[in-house]
Amino acid sequence: MSQVRHTRQVRRTPHITENTMTNKKLIALLVILLVLSCGPGPTPTPATESTSTPTLKPAPNPTSVIAPQAASPPSSAVAPAPAADWNDLTLYQAAMLPQFAGDVAQLDDPTQYHIDLSVEMETLTLTGSQRLLYTNNEAVELGEIYFRLFPNTPGYGGRLSVERILVNGQEPEVSYELSDTAMKVVLAEPLAPEAQVDILIDFRVIVPESNQHGYGAFNYENGIMALAGFYPLVPVYDDEGWNVELAPDYGDAVYSDTALYDLHLTVPADMVVATSGSTVSETANDDGTRTLHCVSGPMRDFNVIMSRDFVVKSATVGQTTVNSFYLPMDEAAGERVLQYASDALRTYNERFGLYPFVEFDAVETPITAAGIEYPGLIVIAQRFYEEGQEGGFFEFATAHEVAHQWWYSMVGSDQVDEPWLDEALTNYSTFIYFEDIHGQQEAQSILVHYFEGAYRRLVEEGRDAMVAQPVTAFSKEDYGPIVYGKGPLFFHALRQEVGEETYFAIMKEYLRQHKYKIATPESFMRVAESVSGRDLDAIYKQWILGTKKP
Repeated sequence: MSQVRHTRQVRRTPHITENTMTNKKLIALLVILLVLSCGPGPTPTPATESTSTPTLKPAPNPTSVIAPQAASPPSSAVAPAPAADWNDLTLYQAAMLPQFAGDVAQLDDPTQYHIDLSVEMETLTLTGSQRLLYTNNEAVELGEIYFRLFPNTPGYGGRLSVERILVNGQEPEVSYELSDTAMKVVLAEPLAPEAQVDILIDFRVIVPESNQHGYGAFNYENGIMALAGFYPLVPVYDDEGWNVELAPDYGDAVYSDTALYDLHLTVPADMVVATSGSTVSETANDDGTRTLHCVSGPMRDFNVIMSRDFVVKSATVGQTTVNSFYLPMDEAAGERVLQYASDALRTYNERFGLYPFVEFDAVETPITAAGIEYPGLIVIAQRFYEEGQEGGFFEFATAHEVAHQWWYSMVGSDQVDEPWLDEALTNYSTFIYFEDIHGQQEAQSILVHYFEGAYRRLVEEGRDAMVAQPVTAFSKEDYGPIVYGKGPLFFHALRQEVGEETYFAIMKEYLRQHKYKIATPESFMRVAESVSGRDLDAIYKQWILGTKKP
């Protein structure tokens, strides 16, 4: 199998729909995400409590005139360009566990994002200034660089306007594509392999209120502001070129390389904030705001979620602080999420390899999906908290999104063209969580009803299809049952074929070889066959490439 460094994908965040668990149709996990957590700052002090480490239940284991964008909000003074020391990477180590601090220096010239962002709650407006250092890590010259402007996507319902852009201090030729969701920046000279370019972008964003589009991952509702994809993001460049195609509203939107983030975030002083990464300092301002300085370790995107009303409870798993952000009336559910997330983190640490970051956040958010993953941060649907549900799909959704920290955040893949590689593996990893936390009987019920049962119904209705297809190849109705139901059966068959010990050795080696990189189906199979010493083509052809007739 030929090796491909990158494969086409537009991200992102896998989501879970609810009716599959309740009516025994497959779990249709729908997707959206960004990265670690800023954690609550010391001022003001939110209602934060520390709990003892939850007990793990016994296991039975991104011409010189910029083209204007339509519907741009009025321009006003923008924040000054963020200062950037591109050579000093030590700051990012603050987001890493001590034993993984060296991971930052070992990255292959990642894109560095330095962002100043101010949030104005009265007008739901974000004012940002972003500098980034982009290195051409490809084997070819690049004549242009693309940026994804996700708030302009119909499913986001917002608006991102670029007010100024400079490339190495000069105004470039810029054009917009795909309904202004992709910005093409033409370089004055082609960027040679290993060459770097410094790009400044001033931008302004309008956040929708009570967004009824998409999953509500970019939205202000119920006092909660969720800012997935708030900044111009460089997509993956691969063998097919720049990945800028729009994903269907039932699939992932973000396909990006691992990067480093340095964010100065100015918010009202009483705002409780969760972000990808860790807060390294905080400053109180004279105007009633405060500025959080947040940094990430190696992450594929970055998210910010905030509310004046959030309560935070925390636990410790190994050396990682797990934070549960929830509204005061949902305390019992917030504590359950803390337990689920802690148990899942502990389980996957043991099964796949250690989570490398200092913090992990789970946040109650009014999304229409059941859950969405971002690096270092997951959001879980507010309705689960309000319903007071225990276990069931609430727990499944939480454990699923935690598993994405391994299969999306650390190990990237093309979620648009090859959604099964992260989603099916994540869903099967959730099955393993149930094995370890609740035992074989409950895990077997998930296997029978949500994987095998959902797939069997598809076959009986003559709707079976290859798993190895892009999101657009599936109808909205079939995407979940094929990718999230049939797909996990491949991993189950693989586990049965190679045995328990070898299966988890494959998973650990897959993580080791692809950590902070992009994986492909071919590279996964190379790992599986190398570790197991077996020819696994038959299983792959049966479950990933094959179909059955009713």
